[in-house]
Amino acid sequence: MEVRPECAPCLMRRAIFQAGLAGNGREFQVISSVSRTFVDGLRSGRNSAEVATDVHRSAYSVMGVKDPYLQLKITSDEIAERYVNAAEKEVASSEDPLRTALAVAALGNIMDFGSGIAIDDPNEFKDLYDTLILQGIFTDEKALPAIKAASSVLYIFDNCGESQMDKVLIRLLRRMGKRVVGVVRGEPILNDMTLEDAIRTGIDKELDSILTTGVFAVGVDMKRAPKDLKDAIKSTDLILSKGMANYESLSSEKLGKPVVYVLRTKCVPVAESIGADLGKNVVRFFEQ
Repeated sequence: MEVRPECAPCLMRRAIFQAGLAGNGREFQVISSVSRTFVDGLRSGRNSAEVATDVHRSAYSVMGVKDPYLQLKITSDEIAERYVNAAEKEVASSEDPLRTALAVAALGNIMDFGSGIAIDDPNEFKDLYDTLILQGIFTDEKALPAIKAASSVLYIFDNCGESQMDKVLIRLLRRMGKRVVGVVRGEPILNDMTLEDAIRTGIDKELDSILTTGVFAVGVDMKRAPKDLKDAIKSTDLILSKGMANYESLSSEKLGKPVVYVLRTKCVPVAESIGADLGKNVVRFFEQ
């Protein structure tokens, strides 16, 4: 997805937010560093996730903290985990379990802190879960049949907290007889799940195997992706991509595999790009 002018204030808000999480008084240094990154790299035609990666690399370099979101990630996982059993019951009692499990996975994407377009405190999820599950999902007619037909799924994770809701969908996929390989971030960035987070929460045990994106990047940077990830993309039947960052980074790539994007449209640029209204749980199928 191409970057748009309104991405700039969103990225700056997030940079200031994470500088506050670092708690070492370097907010002004972060603002200065990010501003220089905008001058050098914010231009029409660039991929939005690529720009975001540059911005966060710049912010992290002056924050001096490897994982400023760590405690927020831990809290997010603890809070979201309380809703896994309720979500499992929703799926078990549904006339269309796959559709309901996708809705559960999509609503978890609200766990996206510091942008001003989702929530800033994991505790807000407690008041939103019931409303979000009632929204269901907005999907196209090809997505669900494509998932059902796949024997293997490459599941690209997004945020912590959200990942607890992913468990519900992954368990269903495996009950359907599918091999599920997970992909997490190669290094801490934002509140996205890393291998350490997956092990901490036991998500690695929900999967047939787990890989990483290999690098510090918003979404998946295919130019720098490790060989095992590229090989997994070649061998899988279907890619299931969670969250906006993965959509932003992958929607302009030729992956050679069908992709199902599962996310919540939390900003106008992504909503317009994917063809959905703002503030919806969305499932979209793209065949390459």
